[in-house]
Amino acid sequence: MDREQRPATESPDGAGPGDPLGTWSELVDVVGEMLALVHSSDVVELEVSVGASHLALRRSAPSAAPPAAEPDRAPGPEDGAPLEPFLAVTSPLVGIFHPSVQAGDRVAVGQPLGAIEALGMPTSVDAPASGTVQELLTGEGSPVEFGQSLLVLRLDHRP
Repeated sequence: MDREQRPATESPDGAGPGDPLGTWSELVDVVGEMLALVHSSDVVELEVSVGASHLALRRSAPSAAPPAAEPDRAPGPEDGAPLEPFLAVTSPLVGIFHPSVQAGDRVAVGQPLGAIEALGMPTSVDAPASGTVQELLTGEGSPVEFGQSLLVLRLDHRP
């Protein structure tokens, strides 16, 4: 029996109305929605099993990364502003950020700036240089990615 002759309640493998995915048209709708989700994300492979039904979607990884946006930068001499050295402190891992400093706080090298909680374990984020916290970019309890900027330090001037 081909697709056009198959009863509406029968799935492609001949399963009847008890199939968790329902009718053939419902299955086609679900697959279409899953394809749209995979297409609009960075997902390269997706496998789903519902009851006796199994679906695997795979696509080739993108060959070229999209061009990176120009990073934010501090005002410099070309803007008519005095040059001040700034440093973005980034997350060493994926987790939940808990800052222990506020904008305007002075910090010394090695001083804890906060912690990243991952799997219930905190990992300290320490100041890589002395300076003043210019801006917190990530708030208390916010999820963070590896390499995501957490805060900006205005570095102490060196004589």
